[in-house]
Amino acid sequence: MTKLTKLILGSGMLLLPLCLMAKTQVNKTLDADPNSIVEIEHTAGKARIEGWDKNQVKVEGTLGDDTEEFKFERNGKTIQIIVETETGGWGNWGGSNVDEDNLRIFVPKMATINYQSVNADVDILDIAGGAEVEVINGEIKAKNIAGGLEMTTVNGDLKGDDISGDVEVEAVNGDIKFSHKNGEKVQVVAVNGDIEFASEAKDIKIETVNGDMEAILTNVNSMSLDTVNGNIDVYLSLLDGARVRAASVSGDMEFFFDKDVQAKFDIEAHAGGDITNKLTNQRAQEAEFGPRSWLEFSKGNPKASVKVSTVSGGITLNSKK
Repeated sequence: MTKLTKLILGSGMLLLPLCLMAKTQVNKTLDADPNSIVEIEHTAGKARIEGWDKNQVKVEGTLGDDTEEFKFERNGKTIQIIVETETGGWGNWGGSNVDEDNLRIFVPKMATINYQSVNADVDILDIAGGAEVEVINGEIKAKNIAGGLEMTTVNGDLKGDDISGDVEVEAVNGDIKFSHKNGEKVQVVAVNGDIEFASEAKDIKIETVNGDMEAILTNVNSMSLDTVNGNIDVYLSLLDGARVRAASVSGDMEFFFDKDVQAKFDIEAHAGGDITNKLTNQRAQEAEFGPRSWLEFSKGNPKASVKVSTVSGGITLNSKK
């Protein structure tokens, strides 16, 4: 079960608290461990989560008229912030009848953040302890996050800038755009949205359906790419021993390698797909029977392997300019 599925199924299973509140300003502070875990459950509105140099967690802003409970408490190293509404809490998918909150939350920079919401836009910045952000309807923006980042949304865009540590992002009906450094792994999943990212990670896994992608990958040890109905441009620098695997159904894939790339290439196209090789003079061979073509060759002293296949799509091997 994917994280998106768990988020959707779990959204109707939380119990509502009992205390009804009127719309009000909130300005509350708790002392916190510098390495706190900050858990935030937020039904609707806007939230901005910022790291600061104080060993405190502070919540300020406005609670909507429909707020049923505002809970702000500490249990050991864990700080909980829960804002729920009387109109159905996590079961209120549409959010049209909810008077939204507008919150600003300050946390110690080394804190770890866990944020969940149904209908909210969230900004998170200057966090060094890692973050996990899950939203059903809303946009997620992350900036200057260290220690790893997970972002998940069903209807909304995901944006990240200056991210380090392992990264996992998933979006349905939204675009993904981020820059990443100093991490081992990146996993990107998108359905009905475009992807644009740059990464220094060694291990890359990408799945995309119905969307285009441009990726700049400067330190590849392994890459797995599966795509359906999208055009893909990938700029790669391969480490010794790197393994690249890519497969597509419809749509074009173009790979840009360093001019001095040394790798073995194994390329196949089926059902009307085509292969274009701009790295060497070798050309694809055509099957005598059936719509299949293939190309196998080595460039330089092969220290990496590249295997790419397509059904009803195009494959182009190119050099960076």
